[in-house]
Amino acid sequence: MVVEVQPEIPRVLLVDDDPDVLAELSEGLAALGFPCLTADTPVAAIDIVQRNDQLQVVVTDLQMPRIDGMELLQKLALLRQRRPLATIIITGHASLDRAVGALRLNAVDFLQKPLLPEEVAQAIRRALSLMEDSQKANGAAVSPQEVQPRAQPNYLKTLVAARADRDTIFQSGLFSDPAWDMLLDLAVAEASGRPISVTSLCIASGAPTTTALRRIDELREAGLIERRADPADRRRIIVELTGTGRQRMEAFVKRQADRLGFALD
Repeated sequence: MVVEVQPEIPRVLLVDDDPDVLAELSEGLAALGFPCLTADTPVAAIDIVQRNDQLQVVVTDLQMPRIDGMELLQKLALLRQRRPLATIIITGHASLDRAVGALRLNAVDFLQKPLLPEEVAQAIRRALSLMEDSQKANGAAVSPQEVQPRAQPNYLKTLVAARADRDTIFQSGLFSDPAWDMLLDLAVAEASGRPISVTSLCIASGAPTTTALRRIDELREAGLIERRADPADRRRIIVELTGTGRQRMEAFVKRQADRLGFALD
């Protein structure tokens, strides 16, 4: 009796307008156990997502014609509100504005071209692991005491939006020190249940890498953040708030929310 093995249903969508990148990554990821659907335009990606409920991760380029990667992320977030997709950004253009915007939309990782399928596979594993952890947490009974310590993400995201408005309106470098931006990004990441690497934190800060790394060291020496190796990829260093850093961010968020009458939910 011959047992027919059913092919694994793809859970990953690759989006890039470069056919060579699509072919190389899809073939490499399939060999690593991650069969993918592919789209060469954001419009095609949206159509594929609508027709494939099993998709869990989108790996997308940012620089694409008509609808760019940022707009794609926004549209997918609206399409999949009940079952959100984890997003991994790949780009050959190291634009800080775009990187920061992608991270604001809860991208799990930010990878720069050229890259190997193995690097993308590592990011996909992290994304799937985060989604599984989130599903377990949502399905388990959680006591109010366990929920209370985390600052709520909606108000934190409002603070992030206010920072973007500030930079747009003033259009200057008056607010260039990244220390506060880093603490805010780490608080948003923690409240959203996603890790931030040293590289992603430097990009999101909007500061030169040397300045950002120096601020990371200063925040660590102040006892507000800590660094640890990613257990899924020992080459990747994760940055997190310490207990002290978390308590102070929560105190700040609560005080500002109380002043503005903003309901934390």
